[in-house]
Amino acid sequence: GPAAAERRGPGRGRDVDDRGTGLLHNFALGTMIALSAGASPRRTPVVEVVEQAGPAVVNIAASARPSPFGRSRTYDAWERFFGRRRAPGRPESRSLGSGVIIDAQDGLVLTNEHVIAGASDVTVILADRRTFRAEVIGADASFDIAVLQMLDAEALPAAELGTSSDLMIGEPVVAIGNPFGLANTVTTGVVSALHRVIEAGDRVYEDFVQTDAAINPGNSGGALLSIEGKLIGINTAIHSEGTGIGFAIPVDKALAVVQEVLRYGEVRPAYTGLIVGPSEAPGARVVGVVPESPAAKADLRVGDIIVDLGGQEVKDASTFRQLQRALIPGRSRRLLVARKGGRRSSVELEVRELDLGRASQVALERLGLRYALRDRRLVLVEVAPRSDAARKGIRAGDILLGLAGRRLRTEEELERLLAALWDADQVTVIVGRGGRAYSVPLALGGLGGFR
Repeated sequence: GPAAAERRGPGRGRDVDDRGTGLLHNFALGTMIALSAGASPRRTPVVEVVEQAGPAVVNIAASARPSPFGRSRTYDAWERFFGRRRAPGRPESRSLGSGVIIDAQDGLVLTNEHVIAGASDVTVILADRRTFRAEVIGADASFDIAVLQMLDAEALPAAELGTSSDLMIGEPVVAIGNPFGLANTVTTGVVSALHRVIEAGDRVYEDFVQTDAAINPGNSGGALLSIEGKLIGINTAIHSEGTGIGFAIPVDKALAVVQEVLRYGEVRPAYTGLIVGPSEAPGARVVGVVPESPAAKADLRVGDIIVDLGGQEVKDASTFRQLQRALIPGRSRRLLVARKGGRRSSVELEVRELDLGRASQVALERLGLRYALRDRRLVLVEVAPRSDAARKGIRAGDILLGLAGRRLRTEEELERLLAALWDADQVTVIVGRGGRAYSVPLALGGLGGFR
């Protein structure tokens, strides 16, 4: 009645049936206009994405024979994540996976490292059924990225590269790959979450895009595409105990790894100069800043609480160390830190390549140890008075026999092991005294132990 019309306001007096009829009329009119223009309502954005990007998604057949060097630990880890095993007793197997052509001129294909791990021969099969032999020109297991180059290939398609920096949770995505060897299978979904951290075996992989687009074994290395048809991720894994839970490496990170792999054959170890410890509040507390390091230049201070690294929540010191070791040299990352008084600051941190000599010096100082090479033995010449080593009875004159489960024979071996421990919180050392060897777990302290 008039009262109801008044509540609806001006222009809203039509009833539901009238409004519904109007919507149907508009839809029918739009369809007629589209058909008259030669378009089809079946030609959806997904169809256009597949036509645009599908030819650049390839099938990878990796022939793997038993290796004299043993099986890849990364390959085993991903098998456990997928919840499957290779058939026992087979002298040769075909590991089917996917890849994406990212450079048509040079024939470069981006895929996962675990797809080609242990492979003796690699073949790339295009959507048009052309087949090319390929060489692995670089791979890094820590980031699960590999770059292949097709041999004698020409007239190749290539994916249009997008960015993962502006992905939105809920936006539509298209996944293309070769699950179970079924070439160029298309699935659709949305971005379910960003910056996911997953564990596979004894490795931790960070900064994944989560999607509910169906990803199955064989999709690894395939394309995750935006609704604009641009490459935004490399499909990598599914959760073996869940449905609709898939993960992809963000394309920005994947391409940064590609640059490292092409130039150096692997990703160089990263270095920030930040040493963290436990915090009462959520986050990682800065307990040390190496002088003249990227952290020092970014004005990070002892006592700062790091709560976010590059958009990923830092729950504790262990989380931060995992994220820090997954950084890529040459890139800057934004940190969110909480300072005294509750004030929060955003800090831009440049990531450098790890300098082995400098990193080993930092690790030694944090251990509170100094040594000298005498008669081919690594002899401790000083122990910092306030260090954990001093509290546990290690003293000058002891011989350093091992570190982190490795026996030490040369000074070069010690330097390499120390460099990998510069940001650790504890390590086990083996010291010799009086003809006996003792295993001693040590906590690494802050800097300035000898001052």
